Amino acid sequence: MVQIENHMTDLPYHHDWEPQFETSLGLRVKWFGRWGGDPDWSIEPSRLGSDLICFFYLKDGSCTAEINGVAVPLKPGEMVVWRGGDVFSCTQDSARPQTTLSACLSLSRDDTANVLLRHAYQRHYRLQDRKSYEQGFAAVLEAFEAESRWRNLHVTGAIFRWLAELQEALGPDPGAAEGNEKTTQHVLAAQEWIQQRLGEDVSIAAWATACGLNVDYFSRLFKTHTGTTPKAWLIEARLQRASRMLAYPETTVEEIAEHCGFNCPFHFSRSFKRRFGLPPASYRRIRQVRGFVDS
Repeated sequence: MVQIENHMTDLPYHHDWEPQFETSLGLRVKWFGRWGGDPDWSIEPSRLGSDLICFFYLKDGSCTAEINGVAVPLKPGEMVVWRGGDVFSCTQDSARPQTTLSACLSLSRDDTANVLLRHAYQRHYRLQDRKSYEQGFAAVLEAFEAESRWRNLHVTGAIFRWLAELQEALGPDPGAAEGNEKTTQHVLAAQEWIQQRLGEDVSIAAWATACGLNVDYFSRLFKTHTGTTPKAWLIEARLQRASRMLAYPETTVEEIAEHCGFNCPFHFSRSFKRRFGLPPASYRRIRQVRGFVDS
């Protein structure tokens, strides 16, 4: 009998090959949905959990989001991004009830609670391809509603497709953000500190020093977490305060300018018109005619 040598033991096992791709999912969805049509809708001031990120998109109607004291009016097709630790709220024009697509989630990896917080997102975006984004969002909602033995896989796949397309559309700089709880608290404390001093002549260097940081690190950290520079954020906060004060006729425009940190009334008027489209006096007249007074 001829003995045939067995060479099978010399062959590699398939599972010994290096994997082409592997990942740890670590996906947690806080909410994902479409809301709208209610003229009484609003979101009271809330703080987003430190490990979460929220993508808030306006599909139809009128809506204003406020992030850490700064109002961001939204038009259909625009999105704001809330990061962990942010204080946010929303209002709408009741005559034009909003429809919003809102998703709040975290994507963990290894010891990082949410790797998305390490991406340097802007605060405010206008999406170029509204139709594709809205279709991708609708696909996730459809997956949530499906009754299938493999529902979890369908939902997870739909969310990752939506998230990948969103990342392509927004183009954040991966790894650029310094997003941990400690640095978030630094920025929140900095905002609270300056809110109490909007009428004072405070330089960015003095602001950074008051927060115990050097000015370069402070500026980089602040932009990472807010999407804007400390100077731009401060000007916006001052103009927002001025817009509220203009509702009250007993204070002159000059007094409001000084109270909001503008030493030159002309500079205040020019900055205000650039931001709101009207000079302060005209803005005041319109608010008084409408009877709009903030509480």
